[in-house]
Amino acid sequence: MSEVIDFPTPRERAGVSMKEDMENLLDCLLGAMIGLKHSENVSEDDREADMEVLLPLVVKYLTVSGERYPAEEE
Repeated sequence: MSEVIDFPTPRERAGVSMKEDMENLLDCLLGAMIGLKHSENVSEDDREADMEVLLPLVVKYLTVSGERYPAEEE
């Protein structure tokens, strides 16, 4: 007999949903991209290399967020 009991994570017990966490992650990634785009302290080559890393992450997490936590219709 193998019963799996799902216990809530500490964040879930605190009332923070995974959807909120995903939205915060996306906000951070998009903020990083905006900051990188407008930074005067980063060379153009470094900026392009960093954008090549960040863009697939943003696309991946936007896709996952859309699949797992679809927008609620009003």
